[in-house]
Amino acid sequence: MSAPGSQYAFVIETKNNLDRSWSWITNYGDADNPVVGRGVIDDAPGSPQDFGRATFDAYLDRLAEVAPEAVEYFLFEDYDDTWWRIQVWDVPATGYDQRSTVPPPGDRARLQYPLAMAADEIEPQATSTWPGTVVRKRLQAKQAAQQAAGRRQGGNA
Repeated sequence: MSAPGSQYAFVIETKNNLDRSWSWITNYGDADNPVVGRGVIDDAPGSPQDFGRATFDAYLDRLAEVAPEAVEYFLFEDYDDTWWRIQVWDVPATGYDQRSTVPPPGDRARLQYPLAMAADEIEPQATSTWPGTVVRKRLQAKQAAQQAAGRRQGGNA
């Protein structure tokens, strides 16, 4: 059986200049449509590094789409310059899935699986970190693209 991709667990974290340690991000948006920065993805393409970069970018897209108030905060009110990082575990490569079963797709417990791996001090296969200035530029570009798309969909300018 050939697998089209890997099973990756990931968690997105933040740290600002006042904090000494990384924190798992709060879910943004509302309860019916949250933006969640952790979970397990099955059949994920690419290496853990490629997956991490693509997943973080997709997370920022979703943040701009669902939680504009969070984007506004990080663009204009983040005086403590929040740093961001994503950690990625190749679940089968860690062997952790042999000790603790990965919850099936659709189970909300999948969101907690990478947190359990981190708490058990399982080393991630990839970690990517971005300073606040980089994330702000990316969020500005995403916000501008959404606004431009909204104007195009609106018909008359």
